Amino acid sequence: MKELQKLKPLAEQFFALSVQLLEVIDADDQEYARFIESVKKTPAEKF
Repeated sequence: MKELQKLKPLAEQFFALSVQLLEVIDADDQEYARFIESVKKTPAEKF
């Protein structure tokens, strides 16, 4: 179980990103561009 607890923060990040991606699919082009820029600015170590 402790091994799975280590994965919890990563799973939470994947979930949050999935929610944002679903919102972007329904968004207009400007919202999509803002989302892509925010992802590019996210530090790689976060993923």
